[in-house]
Amino acid sequence: MPSRTAKPFRLRRLSPGERALAAEVFGAGLDAGRVRILALPLWRRAFVAGPGLIVWPAASLPADFAASEVPLRAQAVFVHELTHVWQAQNGVRLLLAKIKAGDSAASYAYDLERGPGFLAMNIEQQAMVVEHAFLASRGGETPHPASLYVEARHIWWRA
Repeated sequence: MPSRTAKPFRLRRLSPGERALAAEVFGAGLDAGRVRILALPLWRRAFVAGPGLIVWPAASLPADFAASEVPLRAQAVFVHELTHVWQAQNGVRLLLAKIKAGDSAASYAYDLERGPGFLAMNIEQQAMVVEHAFLASRGGETPHPASLYVEARHIWWRA
């Protein structure tokens, strides 16, 4: 298995596999060519710093999130962060939206069956829905039936 420790402060473009993964999830709704990943040492969580920059802990950054040896859970977190890139590319001011959303467990919790609708959710709830839709598409565990994610997908996926 390849090393999962990236060189600190290395900035890289998305790999061809990662761009294909982004296209699978977002279609033409995300400009993956603009996205860069920065490996940050001594940082424990990934975050997005605008419409083209994902900051990822160097200790857990693979060379290619789309590689077969990368666990599905890590790929799902990558999709979660790509959702924040998608939000920023579509006009969301991430810092203000994150302050509004908060960072508690409730900030990430959502209910696809009873609402609110996707567009009324905060940025973390939206990212969790897309993350879980990705997991559902790969047979992973999700809090709602896969069919609900298929129904919601039209909101973020664009041909």
